[in-house]
Amino acid sequence: MEGILRNKMIYVFLILFLFFSQASTANADRDRNIYELAKELTQLSTHMAQVSYDHYKGWGSEISDQEQAILFEAESFAASSRLFLRLTEERFNYFKTGYLRTNLYNAFVNLTRAYKDLEEESQKVGRVPYSLDDCRRLLERMEYEFSLWPSADNLAYLHQKYIKTLDATVYLIERKGPGEYVRRPFKNLESLFRFNYDQRRGKDPWQHLVEISTETLERMEEEEMVDLTFEDYLVIEMSERSNRPVYLIKDGKKCGITSPSVLERYGGWSKVYEVPADVINAYPDGEDIKDMSLNLFLEFIEMRKR
Repeated sequence: MEGILRNKMIYVFLILFLFFSQASTANADRDRNIYELAKELTQLSTHMAQVSYDHYKGWGSEISDQEQAILFEAESFAASSRLFLRLTEERFNYFKTGYLRTNLYNAFVNLTRAYKDLEEESQKVGRVPYSLDDCRRLLERMEYEFSLWPSADNLAYLHQKYIKTLDATVYLIERKGPGEYVRRPFKNLESLFRFNYDQRRGKDPWQHLVEISTETLERMEEEEMVDLTFEDYLVIEMSERSNRPVYLIKDGKKCGITSPSVLERYGGWSKVYEVPADVINAYPDGEDIKDMSLNLFLEFIEMRKR
């Protein structure tokens, strides 16, 4: 018996060893990917700064103030790229712990600011070089690599996650561009569940809720509220009790579906969304739907196409 237990323990430790070895290898691959992308970005940004200088130096007898601004921003972005590349090198141990690794993401955010400053100055004169678009694509690829690291202070990981604050406000975190994220408050519980269904995330939005610090939350600007309803949708109370009624939300009221045949004409059970009772109870009662006229049915079909 002791021999069997010993063999089982060895087997368990072997499985754990293989699991962590594979995870370590995957992390190392991501680290290497970020480093290679940073190296490519440094080469491109340095070349772009030189080309910009050569272009404006040879353009007439004077470099305008606006052109000088572009040259300074181009040099700033190239210098930022070189610094970021240095920070990605393994000797700085940025990849050894989760804490230091997220510091590297903060360095990436600073790098994207330098890029945006150059982009804005280039747009003012209506000359955005193709290489600037190439830089943006490299930054987006780097951000994708960062998004694979689950950490609450890594903004790239928070894209499309939900955050709940102490005052019970729930926010959606959205990516606007490289290193740029915003928080959008949900108007109410109904908006949260409707958005979650629209994203095909199932019936439990709380699975996508993450905890972050107030400091991390305040790093993001607040933008337009998410205001959605279940108007023209079939809903049922989210619970285990039997004989739960199905409603059609119509003109701001909940209208009971009175028979299976009526439900089938509205699309059947596959079109019914489970929502908290509070969402349904917030609607006043409307008239029960006992049957559907042809005109109402055609109106419903057209509505579902929109």
